[in-house]
Amino acid sequence: MTTLIGLVLVVAAFVILSEKGKSGVNMLTTPTATTIASGLDEPHFLAVSGDYVYFTELLGGRVRRVDTDGHNMTTLAAGLAWPMGIAVSGDYVYFTEHHGKTVSKVGINGGEVTALVKNLHAPYGILVSGDYVYYTDMDWGTIEKVGIDGGKVTVLATGLRDPTRIAISGDYLYFTEYASGRLSKAKTSGGDVTVLALGIQYACGLDVDGSYVYFADRNGGTVKRVGINGGEVTTLANGLKGPIDVAVSQGYVYFTEQWGGRLSRVSANGGKVTEILVGLDEPFGIAISEGYLYLAESGAGLIKKLSL
Repeated sequence: MTTLIGLVLVVAAFVILSEKGKSGVNMLTTPTATTIASGLDEPHFLAVSGDYVYFTELLGGRVRRVDTDGHNMTTLAAGLAWPMGIAVSGDYVYFTEHHGKTVSKVGINGGEVTALVKNLHAPYGILVSGDYVYYTDMDWGTIEKVGIDGGKVTVLATGLRDPTRIAISGDYLYFTEYASGRLSKAKTSGGDVTVLALGIQYACGLDVDGSYVYFADRNGGTVKRVGINGGEVTTLANGLKGPIDVAVSQGYVYFTEQWGGRLSRVSANGGKVTEILVGLDEPFGIAISEGYLYLAESGAGLIKKLSL
């Protein structure tokens, strides 16, 4: 009798696994996700540097940091108007204020906030490379750069329609345009804009490696890739619910689904989607550093960490 019961259990397990394979979604053994910050007011984007995770709180109006083990929460800047994108370089944290219309910096230990650019319309994405800060201004439709200490602003691309996220590889900036549904690139020194992909329904999160640009199509429910010089657009995952951010690491594309409440991954070449965390409350930005993934769970007001 014991042998018969064991056989039935094995067959049942095989059927369940087979059905999961048919759905095109695998489920990892639930990994341990550690909450390293809580009680936040809509955390959005993250940056990891050294022993700290830096993040923006959209409605909380703060830029904060916490160490990677979940201790020593520090507020670096407060009273901000929708802080959005964030980047860390050297001794400073750089961030955009979407409603405050500024690009600013503050020391990694806090202190005085310095506005590098004022009187923008709706700055969103940001990154730092070398001696420059690059950022998008949605309402002005521009990609711009300014020195890490401020000074002259250089417009690199104009006439865009709601540029949002931005990434860099080599001498090129890659960026998404929400209103036009385009993914494009331009040189870090400015010049012609090259369109790499069209017809995206709310292009948002993106990441780039040496060969491809990976991006989320939020309203289209897909994660896709295209060559850094254009060419065929490949769908890596579809049927998603509001994919919002992507990050590439070790041959995998990790992504959040804002409405689906999931963190998942798929091979950079496509294939089965593997769910990593489910039941999340509006997961948003992700960042990967030293074998760990950090996630902003916006609706729940949490920052989580898990090993890859």
